[in-house]
Amino acid sequence: MTPPRIGEVAEARVARYLQERGYTFEVEPEFGTGRHPDYLITAGDHTLVAEVKAFETYGMFENAVPGQVMSRSLTEALAPIRKQIKKAAGQLKGLRDRGWPLVIVLDNPGGRPIPFDTPHMVLSAMYGDLTMEAPVLADGSLGDFRGVAGRNGSLRTDHPYISAVAVMRREDHSASWAGAWFDENRAQYDDAQSMAAAFAEASRDAPEGDELYLEVFETLSPTAVPLPRDVFDGPRDRRWVPNADRTALIPMSGTAER
Repeated sequence: MTPPRIGEVAEARVARYLQERGYTFEVEPEFGTGRHPDYLITAGDHTLVAEVKAFETYGMFENAVPGQVMSRSLTEALAPIRKQIKKAAGQLKGLRDRGWPLVIVLDNPGGRPIPFDTPHMVLSAMYGDLTMEAPVLADGSLGDFRGVAGRNGSLRTDHPYISAVAVMRREDHSASWAGAWFDENRAQYDDAQSMAAAFAEASRDAPEGDELYLEVFETLSPTAVPLPRDVFDGPRDRRWVPNADRTALIPMSGTAER
């Protein structure tokens, strides 16, 4: 039996997430645009379209030579993310006048070395390589450094119809349990062997299964149809939203409104 493609695994994980949230959806419906984005989603009173992209590349290690020291720039490291954002945006472009939020969902079920485990790498892929800058003060010294978006962001000037980029996150319950167990019990043991034996015994009661959730990054585009805040708002979901002057994305708070 042929194993599923990584893209199929990603689409299945998104479908599972949608089902667990109680959303209904159509798979690759006919929109009359010549393209077939993955999901037409109904979430309560809201309708939106999502295109799912996964990673089959080994990213910055794609052309690595065994035994040879190599280096990659941030631009090279983020290139696979930017490539998938661009491809997904192309799938959604024909729907830009339909009045629906258009969302790109990125997933990495194959565990490829793609640097999007931290939100700041996703933000850099969207709006430009993270650059540190500081003002020169009157006395010639440097003021406080701050991170700003530099060049190369996929959504910096292109694809203004994209409402949000969402990243699929997964938590393995047994792995989380194991980390908590070691944090709580490590100090009780003087040697690794006795700790390993105690861990093996305790592991019999370790939880099973996993949980999927989304980290959502709304775009800064003033013309995209907004993604409603009560969509993709599960108990573990996280969201980044535009600040007051729409110059940056910040973690969602009770005062952030789009």
